[in-house]
Amino acid sequence: MSYDFEDPRSAMDVVEYLLYPIYQMATLAAASLCFLCRRSYRAALVLLALGACWLWLCATPAMATRLLESLERHYPQRDASTYAKADAIVILGGGALPRYGVGSDADDAYSLATRIGFGLQLFRDARADMVLVSGSDQAQRMARRLQRQGVPVDAVQTECASTNTHENAEFSAVLLKRAKRSRILLVTSGFHMPRAAAAFANQGLDVIPAPAFDPVYPSWQAHPWWPKRSALRVTGRCLREYAGLWWYRLRGWA
Repeated sequence: MSYDFEDPRSAMDVVEYLLYPIYQMATLAAASLCFLCRRSYRAALVLLALGACWLWLCATPAMATRLLESLERHYPQRDASTYAKADAIVILGGGALPRYGVGSDADDAYSLATRIGFGLQLFRDARADMVLVSGSDQAQRMARRLQRQGVPVDAVQTECASTNTHENAEFSAVLLKRAKRSRILLVTSGFHMPRAAAAFANQGLDVIPAPAFDPVYPSWQAHPWWPKRSALRVTGRCLREYAGLWWYRLRGWA
């Protein structure tokens, strides 16, 4: 999985929401209202202005691109055939699934750019003879799609118990070590790779990062400082990823 924090769930839900700029703006607006009720007009105005400026900045492609590149810079995308061979290909759930699951349409550019699509390319290029898909919400669907695209049933394993990246790594490591496969090609989105690779390496696995292009992130052609909703979404996800990486390091999971 890509976006998570750990138990207690109720407390962490609040924290996750506060990592999104729009909720940060709402929090500052609520604080501003409190100051306004106390007739502290200057403090109210300052808080409201800060919230508006922060929201505007987070919604700009310039900010979103900078954050995204800072997470992805150590994990450049490469052709599947250029990767070293490994014992297994591990594909994490949480990303977009291909539009099509059967037939030649599944080989379109969009489908092959997803995590499952890039994992399929690695398998077709004989980078490993086993694929492990991990994630409670998508593992079974991903496994079926791989099998429909010609991956043998006995070459696909599923890990369906994990609900976050730490559990992806912990539960997958058990299956991989049982099969005596410690060198893995790890497939996930580039922005998620720093935390995912660290979590899997923390389980004693030899990790080769193999980032997939995440098609949910558009390229922005307009002015970089003109706010866009899609840029705000990317900024929010990147902020969550930075916070998640910090949390994993604090817990000793990365």
